Amino acid sequence: MPIPSEIILTLKMLKGIGNKTILKLVQQAKCGINNLDELICFWATLKGKTFEKITDDDLVEAYRSAIRIISMSSEHGIGVFTYFDDSYPNILKECTDETGKLDPPILLYYRGNLDVLKAPGVAVIGTREPTENGVKAGLYFSEQFAAKGYNIVSGLAIGCDTTGHKGALQAGGITTAFLANGLDWDSIYPKENLELAKRIVANNGLLLSEYPVGQSCGTYGLVARDRLQAGLSLATIVIQTGISGGTMHAVNATIASKKPLFVVRYNSPTDKEHEKVLGNAYLVKEKGAYPLQSTTFDSAIEIINASRKREPQSQMNPKSLFDL
Repeated sequence: MPIPSEIILTLKMLKGIGNKTILKLVQQAKCGINNLDELICFWATLKGKTFEKITDDDLVEAYRSAIRIISMSSEHGIGVFTYFDDSYPNILKECTDETGKLDPPILLYYRGNLDVLKAPGVAVIGTREPTENGVKAGLYFSEQFAAKGYNIVSGLAIGCDTTGHKGALQAGGITTAFLANGLDWDSIYPKENLELAKRIVANNGLLLSEYPVGQSCGTYGLVARDRLQAGLSLATIVIQTGISGGTMHAVNATIASKKPLFVVRYNSPTDKEHEKVLGNAYLVKEKGAYPLQSTTFDSAIEIINASRKREPQSQMNPKSLFDL
């Protein structure tokens, strides 16, 4: 449906208008809304207190702000695309939150190569404080999946996220980082990974965010972006995690969306008993995650491919592939 990005951003900036409302409005505007004048005319047809409280002046101000943000983004080499653009991946339209409610981003800012989104994604996530073997595992599995043509999706955080992006780059593969802040270099978080962010872009990778230029990172944004990592991916790989912590947001979104969840299995007692690794065994025992080792990598690919084709799990009994 022909809705320019500046119109979608205008709607996002209106008080009381969220993503779900925008989707409904676009469906209601069957002929599309191509400019500010058409938006004002369309708005006059809407009924309800939320819409009636928003004046023509409010629409004009929101539109001007949207144009300004898009212009500022362009100056920083940052583009914008929306749910209604051809470049928006279908898998992300099925993105859910931790409770299983549909929650796709309506507008995304990007920096880098959008063609990356055409490749199948695998999320690589975990603690910010991995063990030495955790770092090795993160690099290894990211390299292996990247070498198979998967887009390694993570969040640029210190620790396991970093191993995911670096492993993909070491394999000469592609990687996408979902951020909880603006994509201008001054806003990149964490600062320790600014150079990694630049390497991702320089090597045909992609940075994505729901937040405009100049937006700093906040706790809500970090939680919200975790659903996007799971949403863009066919499966999620947990390198290391405690029983609680930020990793569980993406884990829960993966489970809610009925996608395969893998966790790295460690043989060393030092790793298995580490506080930041206890969640791995918990996810296998309590949440049905598949334990992942180098010897079961090919089986993991089979499970992901089967899930991608939406084949019933019962027909292939994937658990039998992990008889460890």
